[in-house]
Amino acid sequence: MPLLNFRDVAAETALRPGVLYRSAQPHTLTPADAELVAGLRLIADLRGDDERTTGDWALVLGGAVRHAPLGAGTASSPAHLATLPPDLELGDLYVGLLQHRTPWFAGVIAEIADGLPALVHCAAGKDRTGIVVALILDLLGVEHEAIVRDYALTAKALPGLLRMLELSLPAGTPSALLEAPESAMRTFLAALRRQGGAEALLLVNGLTPGHVRRLRAALIP
Repeated sequence: MPLLNFRDVAAETALRPGVLYRSAQPHTLTPADAELVAGLRLIADLRGDDERTTGDWALVLGGAVRHAPLGAGTASSPAHLATLPPDLELGDLYVGLLQHRTPWFAGVIAEIADGLPALVHCAAGKDRTGIVVALILDLLGVEHEAIVRDYALTAKALPGLLRMLELSLPAGTPSALLEAPESAMRTFLAALRRQGGAEALLLVNGLTPGHVRRLRAALIP
């Protein structure tokens, strides 16, 4: 279906299904797509202003569509992709985003905690979405191999994602951004572990114990 890279984060974990979903950006949404998300309280759109198409969630505007862009000048904005080094290591990019944007990630996760059941997405549903989901899963105590498996499922969706995004990717986009290797998520999780884990890191950057309790109550059976 047109809602690419869509899955329940419970698919590779023991979490409660039907609570938190992830996907790529909406693309020629069909009535079936609208029905799929009709029961959600929140669609957390992580794209920047330069990535969105007006009305791309038009079929579900009756729901709660909230935008939480990373902001101009970040490595995930299409206008800046070509400025990244061609030998970019994807895991290093994820670690850098976490280090420099931890309060933003904490804010996104707080919105999700207050808006479940929810769908979180960026453009491909791979990088920003992958970090947000990995942080939530780590906070919930999901073992890291399951987090890696969830992330790696994006690799199966990459052919369709690249066809969808090919017109918006600037020349010179590092090849690493067109991949979803397990090694990238392993690098990220290793750095997260060194910083004490998602809960400790997020709680000093804006997430509250109440948000943690709500996530656990909703997602842990």
